[in-house]
Amino acid sequence: MLVPRLAAGWAGVILGLGALRWWGRRPGQSLLGWCLALLVIGLMGRQLWRVGRALLTQAADDLSSTPNGGRRVLAWAGLGLTGGILALPWGLWGLSSRFWVRLPMPATLVNWVTLNRRPVLVVSGLLYLALVLWGVIWGPRHLPVTTTGHRGTGWQMLSGLGVQVGLLASWFAMSLAVVAVNRLADRYFSTQVVRWVTRGSLLVILAGFTLAALLGAVTLIWSWCGQPIQRPIHPHWALRWPFWGLVVSWLVISGAVVAQTVRQPDRFQATVTISHRGVDHGVGVQNTLGALRHVHQEHPRYVEMDLHETRDHRWVVLHDENLQQLAGRSVTPHQLTLRQLERLTVRENGQSARLVGWDRYLRTAETLRQPLLVELKTTPQDSPGMVRRFARAYGRRLTRDRSAVHSLDYRVVAQLRRDVPALRVGYITPFNWVAPSSVPADFYSFQRLSVSDQFVAAAHAAHAPAYLWTPDSPAAMTRLWALGADGQITNELSRLQRVVAQPTRQAWWAVVMNFVLSYI
Repeated sequence: MLVPRLAAGWAGVILGLGALRWWGRRPGQSLLGWCLALLVIGLMGRQLWRVGRALLTQAADDLSSTPNGGRRVLAWAGLGLTGGILALPWGLWGLSSRFWVRLPMPATLVNWVTLNRRPVLVVSGLLYLALVLWGVIWGPRHLPVTTTGHRGTGWQMLSGLGVQVGLLASWFAMSLAVVAVNRLADRYFSTQVVRWVTRGSLLVILAGFTLAALLGAVTLIWSWCGQPIQRPIHPHWALRWPFWGLVVSWLVISGAVVAQTVRQPDRFQATVTISHRGVDHGVGVQNTLGALRHVHQEHPRYVEMDLHETRDHRWVVLHDENLQQLAGRSVTPHQLTLRQLERLTVRENGQSARLVGWDRYLRTAETLRQPLLVELKTTPQDSPGMVRRFARAYGRRLTRDRSAVHSLDYRVVAQLRRDVPALRVGYITPFNWVAPSSVPADFYSFQRLSVSDQFVAAAHAAHAPAYLWTPDSPAAMTRLWALGADGQITNELSRLQRVVAQPTRQAWWAVVMNFVLSYI
């Protein structure tokens, strides 16, 4: 696969993908970026065709005699584009977050997807499976990617896909070993040495990924072509120059990507510590006064808590929409008045407490001078004008207390920002799949599993802090700290305070880990 034209093609693809990753660090839309993406798709289609033809004829250098060459290039480009779509949830060779963070979407559609995320995820999963079957099984057998007599069977295509998955799994295991070495280096070496170890580790990881991706791609193409038997190619001096050209291309673009990663701004900055549901290390029952009083002693910047509307149009401090798990009763807040709810005992972690109304909880927080991060929950049973009543009754008071509000329902965010401009109002993302500019807010509460430095940078570009939820292990906290998060919402507040107090030199392994995760 290193005959001159194939090697030049691989060099072009590597340079294109690397340039997309490097350019994608710049915030906002870019005509040059989209043109570069189209160019890379074209390069990949042409390279896939060349590899397929070389596997069948071993004549990749003589492309002029191929009948229907343009049609086959388009077919291969279509397969490559399908593969790119399938790879979007799995890193897209380090580019997926750069795509999602630039995806514009109407706020109403974003909100509908968020509020109906479970059925949307089920339907999306079925569509994804159908696309896999088309892209891997049906597409290569019916598109004119090769001549009819040289198309792989379904089993051959699945086996090729399995080889690619195995290669990427091996790369991931190797990368975890490199991260472990970095953790040891962070502990025992100076800052300067740690930086050089980080750079070398990033290059090793990128080299492994490039090799796994190229071998996997060739294996898939080989399977789509019917796994033809290959004649051995004897080494020739002419192959040396294409090989070294490929190496130089990889070194140039990889060096740029590594330098950009190491020099990322806003890393390891001061972190706002936020107690999730008002607890720390399981002491107290979530969203109760006892837990609030205890966690206040740890001095969090905010205590995050949840509100549901009750049957009598008041608010109870409660996260779950059904009380079965906490109180052993299958009822919702909308079925009971606040007085009835306050009589219920909730249990968690071997402890018990009474549910508390919002007014009493707020008075207690004000007595303690503890700012709150209020999650205002919505359901289809909410009364008309619920958000406006909340804004009128508590907006100025929360502003005076230096508290903030956030919600999964963007209608709440938009309404509160209109009614109480001085109040800080944020938007919660259950998964990160759209440009933050599509849903303007004063801050963002990003779900941590799908967040990346791209979303943090996009929030900062809009002058909005990025809070991430909910890391509970030291490793997860350190990774989010390395992403440049402005704050973390956690169930382990004291643990988070210890993590962000450590010397930054001991946390550079997290930069390497984040780099690995950006590719999957």
